[in-house]
Amino acid sequence: MAALLSAGGVKALAEPLDFRLEVVKVPVCGLPEALEGFRIVSLSDFHLLPFTQLDFLKKAVDFASALKPDLVVLLGDFVDATVESIHDLAPVLETLRSRFGVMAVLGNHDYIQGSGIVARTLLRHGVEVLMNSGILLPVGNASLYIAGTESISSRFHLPWALEGNHFGAPTLLLAHEPDVADCVAADGRVALQLSGHSHGGQVRFGGLERLLLPKGGRKYPYGSYQVGNLFLHTSRGLGTTGLPVRLGSPPEVTQVILTRAAEA
Repeated sequence: MAALLSAGGVKALAEPLDFRLEVVKVPVCGLPEALEGFRIVSLSDFHLLPFTQLDFLKKAVDFASALKPDLVVLLGDFVDATVESIHDLAPVLETLRSRFGVMAVLGNHDYIQGSGIVARTLLRHGVEVLMNSGILLPVGNASLYIAGTESISSRFHLPWALEGNHFGAPTLLLAHEPDVADCVAADGRVALQLSGHSHGGQVRFGGLERLLLPKGGRKYPYGSYQVGNLFLHTSRGLGTTGLPVRLGSPPEVTQVILTRAAEA
C-alpha cells in the first residue's frame, strides 16, 4: 500500500470513485435488422463493502439507467466480504431501467459467500439470474438469445446455457470470467461475450497488474478482443477488492451497441 501511494499518490485513492463510460460497437454477422443499434449496458464487480460504498454504486446505476438502454446486464461479484450486503445492493439494482429488463450472472465472490442468497435476493428485486441457462428475447420480428453461465469456481457449463436457443438467434453470453472465451469461441454459437472479474488488474503500474490478475482473468484482462469469430469485452468493473485503490484502471460502465457486420 505504501508503495502504491508513493507511486500514484491521491490518484490511487480517487480513481475508484471516477467511473468511465466505455462505448463498444460490435459487428455481428447475420444480425437481423430489428436488432441493428440494440443497446446493452453492462455493470460488473460491485463488491459492496468493505471498500466499495453503496452511494458510489447508486451513482453508477443511475448513470446506466440514464443511457436508456434496451437491456441491462450484470456480470457478477455483487458481494465481497459478506453475503449480507446483497440486501442493501439489490434494492438499488431494482431501480435500473431498460426496455427489456435486467439480467445477471453470479461471480466467484457470490459463490464463495452464498450464491443461493445472492440469486434469490436479486430475483425478488426484479433481476433475472441466469445459471447455465438462457432466455430467448423477442425484439420486433427477431430474437436475441441471452445466455449466462455459472462461474468457473462453481459449475461452468456452456452447453446447458446454450441449449435453449432452438432457432439459431444471435447469442449474447454473460460469463463472469473472461478467459472462458477460448472454449466459447471453439463452440462457435456465441457472437458476443461480456465478462468482468479482472478489474483490469485494478492497479496497472510497473507490471503490478500481472500479480493482481485473478485466475480466469489473466489472458483477456480488460477491453475488447476478437477470439476467432467471437467478440469479447472484459469490463474493468466498478468495485475494488483486496485493496481500496485503483491506479490506471478506473471503474467502468459499458455500453454495447450491436451492428450488422459487412457481408464478405
